[in-house]
Amino acid sequence: MNSRRLRNRSLVLPTAVVLLALTLTGATAALAEGAPTAVTMAPAAWATPGPDGAGTAERQKIVDRALSALTTPKRFRLERGGPVYLSRPGHPDRDTNYLGKGNSNANMNEYNDFARNPNHRQWCGFFVARMWANRGVPADPGSSRAWRSGTGDRWHPYAADRLPQPGDVLMWAGRNHAGHVAVVVGVSGTRVTTVEGNTGHHNDSIARQRYEWTGAGPVLKDRTKVIQGFASRF
Repeated sequence: MNSRRLRNRSLVLPTAVVLLALTLTGATAALAEGAPTAVTMAPAAWATPGPDGAGTAERQKIVDRALSALTTPKRFRLERGGPVYLSRPGHPDRDTNYLGKGNSNANMNEYNDFARNPNHRQWCGFFVARMWANRGVPADPGSSRAWRSGTGDRWHPYAADRLPQPGDVLMWAGRNHAGHVAVVVGVSGTRVTTVEGNTGHHNDSIARQRYEWTGAGPVLKDRTKVIQGFASRF
């Protein structure tokens, strides 16, 4: 009887070793093939989804348009119905394309249809709409606040741990109906670089600006408006 039990035990032990080896081999293969496992990772807070290939290409087109606007002569007028002039990019500095002469501050240029509508003198919204090729823009792109209220679920309220991507539009709001918008052309760490219209030299330029995406968020030089967030076309 004892000899039979010993024989049975001698059979059980090798069988268990074989089963264990097979189990470990299967688990290793499952991991190599990307099979589901019990390991989970918490999602990063406010993680911005990466754009697909088409989205990446479209974002780059937006950035290219903005950088081209900064470095290409643009048409403007000094008075309604007056002669059309061309700007001189790089004046008074390399980050500026001033659409005016002297201290004109006329705010009449190709982005706002030379202000044929007197209510369109503020042109930062028309500028960013052109950078988006007028696709996915709010119904009233000339209104800075419409970029918050008119972009649906593509609007993202400001959060220090959620950065915009190149091609997105930042939006600030001030008292009454005041506001401002800008196109993101680069993000490096917490440094966000934009190209924006109706700003900079005599407040009538296309200009490159740089902001820190920390604390209460990007601060405009005039400090009269507060960052609200950003809109994405995608």
